[in-house]
Amino acid sequence: MKVFGFLFTVLILSASFNFQAEGANVDLTPCLSANWGLCGISVGRFVYTKYNSWSDVDTKSAFGTTCHSQFKGGFHRWQWKWSGKFWCPSLSTSVMGTSTQWKSRNGAIEHAIQDYVTKMTSAGLLKVEQLNQ
Repeated sequence: MKVFGFLFTVLILSASFNFQAEGANVDLTPCLSANWGLCGISVGRFVYTKYNSWSDVDTKSAFGTTCHSQFKGGFHRWQWKWSGKFWCPSLSTSVMGTSTQWKSRNGAIEHAIQDYVTKMTSAGLLKVEQLNQ
């Protein structure tokens, strides 16, 4: 049991250095004092808060213009799922592709792009020529 406690402490300390490198603010005091219940709550709260809000906007080149995407995570039926958004402001200010409840961030963005293309082509706002750019 002592070995488990030591390994868990090393894991938490290495995670704390990673969090500090990203400028995060997580209280690891309970972890360092081997209070595992409060440690789990503190780290869990930090992770949930970090990923349960929309990420910074990521810029991508697509369809001959600049487009944007975002993702966020959250719990759905006791499983962590990802949602995504995708839009190209220069092509349409009102159409946005969305996706929810995907197992990965990449899956959420991929399906948001698919939703965007479906909406834009259905509305006649995205031409076949633009899809190849």
